[in-house]
Amino acid sequence: MAANTLQKNRKTPGVYVTEFSAFPPSVVGVETAVPIFIGYTETAMDPSSKKQVYLQAIQLNSMADYYSYFGKGYDTQYVVSDLTPPPTPTPSPSPTPTTTPATTTPAPVLPAYDFEASMSYGSSVDDQTIMTGQYLVGTTSVGGTIVPRFNLYLSMQLFFANGGGSCFVISVNNYWGKQSVDPTPDATATTVSAADLMAGLTVANDTRGATMLVIPDACLLSTTDYSSIAVAMMKQASELQDRVAILDLPGALDPATWSKTAMKAQADAFYDAIAPAQPYFSYGAAYGPAVESSVLGTGDVDYTNLQGSDSSTLAMNNLLTTQAQSLYATKNPDGTYTATDTFNKVTMRIAAAFPVAAVPTPTPSASTSESSPPPTSGGSPRTGVSGGLLVSLPDSTVPTPTTPDGISSLEQYLLNATPLLGQVLEILVGKLNVAPASGIMAGIWTQNDANRGVWNAPANLSLNEVIAPKVLLTDADQGDYNVPLNGNAIDILRAMVNRGTVVWGARTLDGNSLDYRYIQVRRTLIYIEQSIKNTLAGFVFAANDAGTWATVTASISNFLTQFWQAGGLMGAKASEAFTVQCGVPTTMTGLDVLNGYMIVNVTVQLIHPAEFIELTFTQTMQGV
Repeated sequence: MAANTLQKNRKTPGVYVTEFSAFPPSVVGVETAVPIFIGYTETAMDPSSKKQVYLQAIQLNSMADYYSYFGKGYDTQYVVSDLTPPPTPTPSPSPTPTTTPATTTPAPVLPAYDFEASMSYGSSVDDQTIMTGQYLVGTTSVGGTIVPRFNLYLSMQLFFANGGGSCFVISVNNYWGKQSVDPTPDATATTVSAADLMAGLTVANDTRGATMLVIPDACLLSTTDYSSIAVAMMKQASELQDRVAILDLPGALDPATWSKTAMKAQADAFYDAIAPAQPYFSYGAAYGPAVESSVLGTGDVDYTNLQGSDSSTLAMNNLLTTQAQSLYATKNPDGTYTATDTFNKVTMRIAAAFPVAAVPTPTPSASTSESSPPPTSGGSPRTGVSGGLLVSLPDSTVPTPTTPDGISSLEQYLLNATPLLGQVLEILVGKLNVAPASGIMAGIWTQNDANRGVWNAPANLSLNEVIAPKVLLTDADQGDYNVPLNGNAIDILRAMVNRGTVVWGARTLDGNSLDYRYIQVRRTLIYIEQSIKNTLAGFVFAANDAGTWATVTASISNFLTQFWQAGGLMGAKASEAFTVQCGVPTTMTGLDVLNGYMIVNVTVQLIHPAEFIELTFTQTMQGV
């Protein structure tokens, strides 16, 4: 048997063997990179019991685990908006008095648009005008309704793509605001709520073993709601002392913030939002800007993602019909068009993909002018006018598909027949791939800890599955974010030549503190503190005497010696890297012992990064 003392209360004759431990209990290092993700999911169901697991911390190790519990991402509906006003009749000029100088009306300035394409519209099928218009692919419908978007799914993909491993996921609701195991895609999607995310934070507060807090959806909240979530994240981290909050900037996914000037205003809003968390700044790190990833491809979307509103469906029908007219209708020598069987087949499928209400149209002649839609070979029109736009009309021969196979088949046909659809879907994928930085950085922290150790700065690392940051900043631009007067450093993701997108910052929000300025210093302290704390739990209620003090001191010293040998502490020798003291009179008084206090004093010399490297060159002359 193993023992600490020799028993001398034997009553039966014989030989007894007692083994004494040669080494004190060892301190086992805790995990350093286990994030808790909080957000909305398609569902939340235990794959074994089929019971819902909303507002429960589920531990995952791969994206396959995520699929089995939480399903897939939200099927975002986008809209195509025409930014070009329809043509208006040009009035005849009125005579201008010679005494009045002529004025020039400035050309209208169009907002940024995503693509240009030919469109055809007019008051009737006999009065069509073909023009080139500018179009925007977005999430705002004509009525001003914002189609909700959720970030957790994409952030999880980027987390694992950048080295992520074990993590916890807390689903606060499904995309439709319910806690149901059955997705309800026909219902109206919910909006991101601070109350929902706060409920997830409450669950995270009771979850042990996590070292990061990540809420990718927080950047979608209003500034006031964002403030409440960001402050709560840092406060929880400070109180538990075992985790760090990774924050995105408010409004990070709003295209209006994707410029240097707008990002500066975004940073100012961020400073105001986190001001109440001043006592907890060392437990928070912020990253920006948002990035464009390459996780999703055109195979992840189809034409149904462009049906976010009736006006979008109408616009896409018009654009594809106009292109089909130029590609498949026969243009006669006199400038007229004649329909062909191919044109008819294409327009029937356009109408099936983007159905608009049938409207009465006059029966055109066998051939029409260049600005008019072509008739079918049988004389019955496949096109008409709806809302002033030339559109393909529905036909019972090719009904709108409702099954995945039917949608996929029609999708492939239209991609081959109308190249414009593929171009628009490429634009759509680019917008869906925009992600906040927090999920990526959780993966980078994990990768850094695994390859280099928690004591190294999680910076100067290239990001996987990332094309570029949405705002390109220079060294001069970054200075005010890295070392702001208030110390609330924002770590910037930079585009580097031949390296892609690189993390170019490693500061906490407590940048004015000499103790906790750097992320790896705060995280290394958490690692040391939590590892020692877990080990000392075994000494609670132990005898508060010299034997226990010596054992505790030896255990911690052995742990820190190994940590120093691995490169985690500074110092030419172990005694310069750390000290451990426990006992009377060094750390305790006799009264402390009587009151049950065992006080251990640990000092460590942590590693700080070479953040600013100065190279000094001096020219010399031969013989001087």
